[in-house]
Amino acid sequence: MKSHRKALATGVVVLVAILAVGWKYWDYLNNPWTRDGMVRANVIKVTPRVSGPIVDLPVTDNQAAEAGELLFRIDPRTFKETLAKATAEEVRTKSDYERATELVKTGGISKRDYDKAVAAYDVARAEMEAARLDLEFTEMRASVSGYITNLDLRIGSQAVANQPVMALVDADSYRIVGYFRETVVGDIDPGDRATVSLMSYPEIPLQGVVESIGWGIAQQDGSTSYDLLPSIKPTFEWIRLAQRVPVRIKLDTVPERVRLRVGTTASVLVKTR
Repeated sequence: MKSHRKALATGVVVLVAILAVGWKYWDYLNNPWTRDGMVRANVIKVTPRVSGPIVDLPVTDNQAAEAGELLFRIDPRTFKETLAKATAEEVRTKSDYERATELVKTGGISKRDYDKAVAAYDVARAEMEAARLDLEFTEMRASVSGYITNLDLRIGSQAVANQPVMALVDADSYRIVGYFRETVVGDIDPGDRATVSLMSYPEIPLQGVVESIGWGIAQQDGSTSYDLLPSIKPTFEWIRLAQRVPVRIKLDTVPERVRLRVGTTASVLVKTR
């Protein structure tokens, strides 16, 4: 009798296990899942508009920064001098322009001389505005709230115009991108619910929604190669690996203890049915 009960109990456990495995397999087939996911965000390359030595650097690497906060200041003295000269020239040409305006009415100067005065005044105003902007550009401020990273500046470092000096991760642009096989991406639609598991916080599942699905991926065959000829990779007809298509996931909320970091790994399950 005991052996019969034991066999029955074992059979029940095995049946439950089989049902659980079957359920998970059914769930896997009907709800696309990938371990090939990544935390992404907009990364702003902080780039000075003017060149000069850094004289003020109130921020440190990896710190948070608020929109409008000063990141660094370039020595403004040269730009102040340029603006002063441009302002003086603008005042002089404005006086000439006003005098020419009165004289041209009475025939005191020719139309040609008047046009020269107008042109000189226009150039002086433009140069003064350019000098004012250059002086303003000596202060680089955060365009968005986020996190400073890859800061390699020091007081006295030479900033070069149009060359990035640090990165600023936009704190309001975090999202998850899951790379799904093309064989299942057709079942995914914007608005589908998604569950995200971060490798760095595996015990805290995050909820989100499919925001969009990528419309293209990089072309592997036919791209230009040596001598401008198309580059074609050999294909084994009996092995056809599915391409991966990016699916963008917008997270609902992020728990306070979770710190999203660009480039970290995530698993993504999309609930299509």
